[in-house]
Amino acid sequence: MKILQIGKYYYPYRGGMETVVQTLCEGLVANQVDIQVLCSHERRLEVDDALAGVKVHRMMRWGVLFSQSITPSLLYWVPKLAKEADVVHLHCPNPLAELAALFLPKSVPLVITYHSDVVRQKLLLPFYKPLLRRVLKRADKIIVATENHINYSFILPEFREKCEVIPFGINVERYSENIEGHKIQSAKEKFGTFALFVGRLVGYKGVQFLIEAMKKVNGNLVVVGDGPLMNELLTQIEDNGLEKRVFLLGQVKDDSELDLLFRACECFVLPSITTNEAFGMVQLEAMASKKAVVATNLKSGVPLVGEPNITSFIVEPGNVDQLSVAITRLLESSELAARMGQKGFIRFHDFFTQEKMVSSHIKVYESLLGQTSLKTKKAA
Repeated sequence: MKILQIGKYYYPYRGGMETVVQTLCEGLVANQVDIQVLCSHERRLEVDDALAGVKVHRMMRWGVLFSQSITPSLLYWVPKLAKEADVVHLHCPNPLAELAALFLPKSVPLVITYHSDVVRQKLLLPFYKPLLRRVLKRADKIIVATENHINYSFILPEFREKCEVIPFGINVERYSENIEGHKIQSAKEKFGTFALFVGRLVGYKGVQFLIEAMKKVNGNLVVVGDGPLMNELLTQIEDNGLEKRVFLLGQVKDDSELDLLFRACECFVLPSITTNEAFGMVQLEAMASKKAVVATNLKSGVPLVGEPNITSFIVEPGNVDQLSVAITRLLESSELAARMGQKGFIRFHDFFTQEKMVSSHIKVYESLLGQTSLKTKKAA
């Protein structure tokens, strides 16, 4: 079985969509599925490479407009590579790729993973919506990560009968590795009893509200990530006298260092304030690390990843008081944090592993091709 996966970018570029595509592709390759990825390069280069058995063609990018890579060669490469594919799998939103997909032969099954509505470019919706409706109408199957992706979408309720919920997943093996106890203890001595945030330092992530909440919390915060708000957040920390309790580490490029922070923290916080946060893949990393989560009650998939008051506390977006209360409960009761973290770990294994995500996708592909079931083995 040959699948053409069309995404915006691919590893080593990091982002929510890119993490999903990489995890899916590597898992499919481990199940003897032939994968070709078509995506944009971050620069004006046209490159073919292979990563972990995944063939990747990176198209030359001529610029970026409204967060969309300008890659005119999509209109050439999509129909060309589709001729060799059994199924084309498109990851949306991705307007130019959606336009190219309209020229696919009707004999080629089209699967769309709908990662999120367009949020930041709402003024463009009158122009974009007709294109999106056409490509969704053309799709044979639409995959979403949660029911909320359908319920709160401006367009998916029209196509509910085509939609199938397949939760995103991550590789279990990375989180089953042992970390030496003295390293965890060293991190705790360095940062104290702390909550952890990992993500881009941009407005919709809500880190400014998280830092404000820490004024009322008897404990510390470690922030991992970089972005345009870095200097503004540093100033906020200094103005509130939080230099000894809130640590901005910048981007941590070593996965082992990030894993150590997940193991050493008491809880993880995802304080996002808009539906730009459609799922919050980083919640899965926290759950796989046996950590309780504090997340926000967005009209997206975010609050459905955990189980409220069992694996996570759900607070209203931008509500500093609720954030501080939830974080305080977990930092002041290691027993509660550990109990919720353990239940989150069980939930992760029940719903959010790479193996489960890959197996469900293979069933979708096979149903469209009318094939007999492939034997699925554990994804690498």
